[in-house]
Amino acid sequence: MIAKLIIYAALFTALAILISSTARIGLAVFSVSTGDNFALLNGVNDNEEDVPNEQQEYNNDPPILPINQRKLAVKNGEKGPQGVSDVLPRLFELPRRSIDSTKLPYKCGVILIQHHIPGHEGAAIDDWIRGVIDYNDDSGATYIASADSGSKEAFLAHINEQIEMNGDFYWTVLGSGKHGLALASDGDVLRRLRENMEERGCQLMAMSMFAEPLDYSMKQTKQMFAQCKDCDVTDFTKKLESGSDLYWRGQLDYFLYNTGEIESYDTKVKVKNAITTLREHYDLVLLDGKDDFSKEILKVTGWKSPDGEESLAAEVNDMEIGGLRYSKQMVKQYTKFDARNGDSDFYDALNHIYYNDLAFLFNNENR
Repeated sequence: MIAKLIIYAALFTALAILISSTARIGLAVFSVSTGDNFALLNGVNDNEEDVPNEQQEYNNDPPILPINQRKLAVKNGEKGPQGVSDVLPRLFELPRRSIDSTKLPYKCGVILIQHHIPGHEGAAIDDWIRGVIDYNDDSGATYIASADSGSKEAFLAHINEQIEMNGDFYWTVLGSGKHGLALASDGDVLRRLRENMEERGCQLMAMSMFAEPLDYSMKQTKQMFAQCKDCDVTDFTKKLESGSDLYWRGQLDYFLYNTGEIESYDTKVKVKNAITTLREHYDLVLLDGKDDFSKEILKVTGWKSPDGEESLAAEVNDMEIGGLRYSKQMVKQYTKFDARNGDSDFYDALNHIYYNDLAFLFNNENR
């Protein structure tokens, strides 16, 4: 009997300690600010001295709500700390550039089109721009494509020519892709270009386009396979299916660094830098399949489309590329690459911030 009482007393003491600890933990969590709660959810302690400066800056920014936080928000319901109603309004209130439609069309300026959509669809965008400029030849517009410049230095020289040009200014369209801008380091170029245009009474309209990550990976694979002269179908497929990223590149790295290589920076920092750059410098952020970029250009410039239509036919993805076929295992690896490199979180953030996409939040609860 005495032994049982001793055991019960020990259990009661342990339970009391557990309840006390839990209460202290709960008090600590709910006594900090909402921003600190997001740091806790990310597993980041702002008081740790070894946290890199860039990571500390990330924690001080408004939350971008990557996938792991989105799941937590859904589980916490519509109300309460970190619940959907608590998180999403702040996402929608993030400041960003926009176009005042009451002032359209602009009389002159520079249109910067930043995209790395590969294959026929990317080429179709460039072809359409050349065609619409030729059709509106009385506009005095010119088109400068980074891919035609041969090097980034040559493309930047073309941009500087636009900035230093004397006399009347009409329209210049800059197509930035291969050999184009790397927005992690070239924000100053856009800043100087915008200031120069405004001094002339013209406008810079910077737009960027992004594809859904899986769709982008499929297009990128198609292009890399087509450009690989010595690639064997079997070896190419095996490398992708085994998890090798030799034949994979993400659009987030192209947008930020434009080196053609996978950059091994912290995923959260990459997403934060990309969103910050878009908010600061880009007037239009478009998602392939959700927007008609040609319609936006026609509205800004007042130009007419040569075929009388304001849309481009989207490329139909074929499940077969020459002798190469997309497999279930290949698609599975694409998903892993996108998650590891930050492309999934980045595209997720674009949906939230630029499209107020509540349905996107709830429909992907179980992702």
